[in-house]
Formats: sequence, structure tokens, C-alpha cells
Amino acid sequence: MQSPVFALGRALVAPLFIIAGINKFVNVAGILGSRGTRNFMELTGGGPAPVWLGYLIAFVELAGGLMILFGFKTKAGAILLLLFTIVATLLAHQFWIDPTQQSHALKNLAIMGALLMILAGGPGPYSLDNRAA
Repeated sequence: MQSPVFALGRALVAPLFIIAGINKFVNVAGILGSRGTRNFMELTGGGPAPVWLGYLIAFVELAGGLMILFGFKTKAGAILLLLFTIVATLLAHQFWIDPTQQSHALKNLAIMGALLMILAGGPGPYSLDNRAA
């Protein structure tokens, strides 16, 4: 039997993404002007970031966070957010270039660890994935 601690773990990881996603929806211009988005645009040919990209970033964080919180398609949500966090770390928190980004990169490593544990352990009880039929 899986421990209810799985639900607590999901509930502690999810708000980071949910709140960040909401904040990005409220201020799409902020994410479009961020270091990570600028670096992404440079890698893909330059130019300003399209507005739809800002909404996509916000949606990925919000939807992935809600998936983790409610334990709905939990493993898919964990993979989505893991990939998002890897890309965000590589593009926005380049501590090897800017040492002030080290704590952000290390925080993201801890988040990636939590997402990997969710991926490996599943949603646990008290999740939509494990609701009684």
C-alpha cells in the first residue's frame, strides 16, 4: 500500500508551477522578455518572441502543476514539467556563465529530483489516477 505522503509530496511541488503559470498568464510580456526566452529565440533564429510562446510557457507550467496536484495523468505531467525544468535551467539559469544563477540552477535540480520521484513512484493514493472505478 502506498503512503499518503505521496499526496503531500505532490501538493508541495505543484504550487511552484501553478503559481508561476498564473503569474505568466497575467504578465506574458514578462516571460517574453526573460533571459530564458531571449536565449531560446537566439537558438531558433533570433527575433522577438511571439506572444503565443509566452502563453504556451504559462500553459505548460499551469497545466503540468495541476496534473501533479490532482494526480491526473501524473506521470505525463511529471515528464512535461521535468523537460520544461531542464530547458529552463539550461536557458535561463546558466550558472557557468553567470554565477548569480547558481542557486536557481540548484533549486531546479531539487525540483527535477522531486519530479523524477513522482515519475518513478507514481501518484500514490488520493489521486485521480488511482480513484476507485
